[in-house]
Amino acid sequence: MRTLPALLRPVAVGAVLLATVPMLLAGCSSDGSDGADSTAGDTSSTSTDAASTAWLDDAKAIADQATTMPTTINAAANGPVDPPESMSIFFIGCDQSIPGCVAQVTGVQEAADALGYDVQVCDAKSDTASFQNCFSQAVNAKPDFIVNNARPASDAAESYADAHAAGIPVIGQFTSEKPDPETGNAAEVGYVCELEGELLGNYIVAQSEGKANVAVFADTVYRCNGQRADGVKAALEKCPTCEVTVDTYSAATAMTDLPPALQAKIQSSPGLTWIVATPGFSGVMAADAIRQAGKGDSISVGTFDGDEPTLALVRDQDIVKADVASGVYENGWTVVDVAMRLANGMDVPDLIENPTQLLMTVDSAPAEGTYYGADGFRDQFKELWGIQ
Repeated sequence: MRTLPALLRPVAVGAVLLATVPMLLAGCSSDGSDGADSTAGDTSSTSTDAASTAWLDDAKAIADQATTMPTTINAAANGPVDPPESMSIFFIGCDQSIPGCVAQVTGVQEAADALGYDVQVCDAKSDTASFQNCFSQAVNAKPDFIVNNARPASDAAESYADAHAAGIPVIGQFTSEKPDPETGNAAEVGYVCELEGELLGNYIVAQSEGKANVAVFADTVYRCNGQRADGVKAALEKCPTCEVTVDTYSAATAMTDLPPALQAKIQSSPGLTWIVATPGFSGVMAADAIRQAGKGDSISVGTFDGDEPTLALVRDQDIVKADVASGVYENGWTVVDVAMRLANGMDVPDLIENPTQLLMTVDSAPAEGTYYGADGFRDQFKELWGIQ
């Protein structure tokens, strides 16, 4: 059993995303009615042509960069790493009925297969009890690394403590938590959820020429979705002629609770122009609600995760117009890369390593499939690992 080297102690997480897009500073917000967080721009106090304002120019620049296919994996900045001869990974996957969660497993398995490593997978579903059960199994399996895909450490605090006591480091993947090797994750992969939201929010501002009225629906089971909502909101709040509300729902009860909530929002918001729904399956549900309300010509949908049913709508410009994804297989390769670096006692800046992102529209979405990762990402990782 490997234990973490002494250099892996908590560090302050710095400007993780500065090299990707300009920093977006959230504006002030106010609480709306019926529990929604609401911010509305004052359209009566500005006579400046929106197309000539700096905030709109910034949004367009960010959107343009976000729709450009990345060509270099972020892990390249950390340099080569020598793969250990063997490694076992216990992967605690988020709900395997969600396509994006399945993709996380596939990416890890691909990378592990390339190195001859062992991976065991447990489906933690969408409930806390299943997650805790998977984590207990992981500790009992005594792997070299445990990977927690998407759930906060507090949902399995006892098992986290057991893992630490057994000297088993835990790698977080899209948990939305900063690394804390003493009590939480030894490293984090995919600390980019708010960035994903900012990319989509800026695209909406740019496409609407600063005249967007946006309703955000964010799942509360996976914290990444809340951070995505924060990112969308931050981008919209920089637009003084835009409006945004944020409502929440649970992925565990989405099939029954979300459709009526979407319909109620559509019926009560005659000026609505966009719905942002996260995670990706809820984007398809939002499109269905818009279609049923006969609003397909006036309301567009933005979402996340690059699920293929969603991208089919994007390619046809069928209500869903934008989808932001972090390379859905590149994520898993990044997890294995981090595990090898920790096993070798190598420095990982801020203990965070991120995949790349692509904002997919009718013009930038791959002709088939989804955004699997930066161009040639598998070969780039293999080169870092010296296995080509």
